[in-house]
Order: sequence, then structure tokens, then C-alpha cells
Amino acid sequence: MIPKINGLGRSFAGVAAYCLHDAPEPDDRRPRTSERVGWADTRNLATFRPERAARLMAATAKAAPDLKRLAGGSRGGRKLAKPVLHYSLSWAQDETPDKGEMSRAVDGSLEALGLDGHEALIVAHEDTRHPHVHVIANRVDPETGKAATLGNSKLRLSRWAEGYEREQGRIRCERRVENNERRRAGQQLLRPAGERPRHWARIRREGMQPGRARRTRKPRREDQINMEAWRHGEAEAWEAVADGRESSFRHLETRARKEWAELHKRQEEMRQRLDRESRTVLGRLRIWRLDRSLRELTGAIRGREDLVKGWREDLDRYHKGERAELGKAHGERAQEIERGWRKFYRSRLVDAERSAWAVRERMRERYETRERDRTITRIVVPRPPRPRGPERGGGGFER
Repeated sequence: MIPKINGLGRSFAGVAAYCLHDAPEPDDRRPRTSERVGWADTRNLATFRPERAARLMAATAKAAPDLKRLAGGSRGGRKLAKPVLHYSLSWAQDETPDKGEMSRAVDGSLEALGLDGHEALIVAHEDTRHPHVHVIANRVDPETGKAATLGNSKLRLSRWAEGYEREQGRIRCERRVENNERRRAGQQLLRPAGERPRHWARIRREGMQPGRARRTRKPRREDQINMEAWRHGEAEAWEAVADGRESSFRHLETRARKEWAELHKRQEEMRQRLDRESRTVLGRLRIWRLDRSLRELTGAIRGREDLVKGWREDLDRYHKGERAELGKAHGERAQEIERGWRKFYRSRLVDAERSAWAVRERMRERYETRERDRTITRIVVPRPPRPRGPERGGGGFER
């Protein structure tokens, strides 16, 4: 069993159209066929027609303030921006679960996420070798109008999948079981041999593609500037941003890896020291002096197991807080880098627009000069003045 959360969304109709039809093709982005759909079902909806489920769930999400008021709560609060939860459950290729088994698995996963009373659309696909089912759930509770909290949803599904495989009598993912045990013990997760740890900085750097990060603001009046020169300047600006951003995140990743290694080493030394000190009376007394709790003095002398276990839990909570602070510091540093390069990119766009405007002005001046040089100016020779008086052919001025 492999549960996978595809993410949160805003449109029930969009994800329902994807699940209830065949996969889109490059030349057909909205296919009308549904040959890959094996069966479809609903949960907590007034209709059994899958094509109407998306409309009903969207109506429930839109009526969340009214549902809160009817339930006796306040209509206030921030509006839920992404009420759609889309995830899938996949079985192994050698497994052949029927509709009933898939439905029971979906109900168990919804219960693990705290969505057992919420509206959901279930669609099973048959276009792959491994059986799998898609679940579209509404985060808004149809009774209270409140949105479900999905914190640690991946860990919830991981623990549920482990329990599901144990019920089936065969563990197919040993690493998931080991990682869940290490999570409970507060230890570092296991990774495949030769696989590089995927730090958050590397994920951010690799996931930032030009289509998402390159938000180009085109000039408003394209007819008055040289667009070719502007595109050239924008491309140079983006190349500088991409190179500098990659270098900054590489440096941050190296620094973060070093700091995380030092933190894990220091925390492991503290855990080992606590284990060594808790084995002897003098060591427990030293821990008690640090703790300064008189009522635990007798327990420290006798070496009560619950007291030592409590010390370990306190140390784990302290270590968890340290890891959270370090991760927050690295995240703030990454945001500073993003803001800095975004500001640099915008300033370079302004410079590119100014230079493109200047190029357009220079081209216009050259054109006018060239046209003026090509113009043939007609030279007009002034005629002599017409003779007057006696010069006209004789005769003078007679009165």
C-alpha cells in the first residue's frame, strides 16, 4: 500500500474532471472518454452520481459561514482558500483487491486523516498495472462548516498504511516500518544507499523552474519601445538571476548541512551522556542538581525507571525545539535570498525597459535622418525683377 497526497486545490470540478475521464493528451486537453475509470463512489453526499459530486462539494465549501452559524458558532474567521484534498491509494502489481476491499481501505484512510464525516468522491482507475484509487475529499465539515486540520497528514497515512499491511498479513515496505519506529524514537530517518539527502535548500532550488519563477512584466506600451532589445535585456537579467540564485542557495545548502550535522552530533552526545549518567547514583544526582526538583531526589537515588524515561522525554522535546528553531532560521535566510534576487530582477527589468526605450529613440532619429538625406530638395533660382518705367520698352512716366 502506497498512499500519496497530490496536494490541496481550489476547484472541485477540475480535479473531478481529471479523475472521471481519461488522461489528457497534448492535442486533447479535455478528453470526453472515461475508459480508464473502473468504478466511482461517493461518501456523505446526497447523490450517487459522480458527475454531480463536485458541484455539491463546492456548494458545501461555499456555504461554510452559514453552516457555522447554524451549528451555533461564529461566522467569522479567514475564508478557506483551498478546500480540496486529493490523494491516491496504490496497491502492488500482484495484488487484486476488489471494490469492497478498496472501499474499506478508503474509509480507513479518511478516518486516519480525520475526514470520515466529510464529503468525498472515490474514483478507481484501471490504466496502470497496479490497482489504485483516487480520493477527492472536502475539507469543510458539512455539519459544523469548520475546515479539517491536515497537519502531519503524510505521517498519518504512513502509519495507517503500516497498520493496513499488518492486517493483510504481509509487510511490503520494510523501510516505512523502520522510519516510523525511528520517528517515534526521535531519530534520523533511513535513506537508500547512495542516495543524497534531499535538503530543503536543494528541493527549493530544483523545484524553482523558469515557468514558475520567471514572472516577466512586459512593458505596457510595446509599440513605443524596441521589443527585441527589451527581450535581449530581460534574458540577460534572468541569466544573471539564475546563476546568482543557484550560487546563493548552494552556499546556503552547504552551510545548512554543516549546521545540521553539528546539531545532530551534539544532540546524540547529550542523549548518550544522559544514558550513561542515568545508570549510576552519582550521575542521577548530577542530573537532579541540574533539574532542581526536590521531590525527585528520592526517585533519582533509587533510579526509578519512570523518572529516567521522563528525563529522556524532556530531552527529546528540547531537541525538537532546537531543530525547529534551526529550520526556521534557514527558512528565513532562504526567504531573504528570494526577496533579494527578486528585487534585483525587477531592477534589471526596469533598466532593460529604459535601454529599449533609448534604442527606440535612437532608431527613430536615425530613420528621420536617413529619410531627410534621401529627400531631393528642389533648388529654386530667383527670377530677375520685372522692368518698370522706361525700361519696359520706351516711354517715360507721363502724367
